[in-house]
Amino acid sequence: MALVGNLRDFSLADFLYLVDRGRRTGRLTIKRADDAATLYFEKGKLVYATQYSREERLGEMLVRMGRITPEQRDQALQLQQGSHAGKPLGAILVELGYLSEEDLKRYVRTQIEETVYRLFTWPDGEFRFDAGVLVAPEDVMLTIPLGVENLIIEGVRRIDEWSRIRDRIPDVNQVVKFVDQPSERARGVNLTPEEWRVFARINGKDSLRTIAERTGLSEFEVCRIVYGFMSAGLVELVKERPTQPAEAPPPPPPPEKPKRGLFDRLIDRVRGP
Repeated sequence: MALVGNLRDFSLADFLYLVDRGRRTGRLTIKRADDAATLYFEKGKLVYATQYSREERLGEMLVRMGRITPEQRDQALQLQQGSHAGKPLGAILVELGYLSEEDLKRYVRTQIEETVYRLFTWPDGEFRFDAGVLVAPEDVMLTIPLGVENLIIEGVRRIDEWSRIRDRIPDVNQVVKFVDQPSERARGVNLTPEEWRVFARINGKDSLRTIAERTGLSEFEVCRIVYGFMSAGLVELVKERPTQPAEAPPPPPPPEKPKRGLFDRLIDRVRGP
């Protein structure tokens, strides 16, 4: 018999703990009014997860992240429809040498983990666990058994951090821009490689969600990094330009493109004297 309930009464952390201790195998489906997600488990390990509103084909994702070119993607797709019929696209890209097997595993693992972490933020949702149901090989690129203990710890930690970050960054659709006069706190700041990736994408036009998509980082990581930039007096948020209703006043002009001189001054301030 299927196990059913609502996340309001039985949290995702509680469910993962139950699956881990019972070494359960099956499919967990969680549904909300505007979204849904599916997680597969084998002997207590999470092997695959997908959120329908965030589904993205592997080829498109790798092109967006700059890992392969559109031409390389198209070549792999042609092979998949011809001589390599039935073979996962990721395996074809690895065979062609356009993607390493480790890169493929890293992407799938990150996709699974980030899906679960987003589900930790759902305050409610009807769930159903069908025991014994396995993921169909043709429906996934790769399955990677993940222990749920670390997923629970990290998921709960992110909930705590999100509550602090959202006080200043309530919406990932907001645009981030450099301030005109960076504060003295910005002097001597040392940035990590991930922080530089976000820093280089800030242009006063892209939203936090867009920056996450273009850097390959999670929305949580981008918001955490931007939160740090805001605390250092480097950047500020502006509301994304809304779609103009029929009787609404005209929208404000788009943000001006940051001048090169400003960017240079910001770099100098970040690097210090």
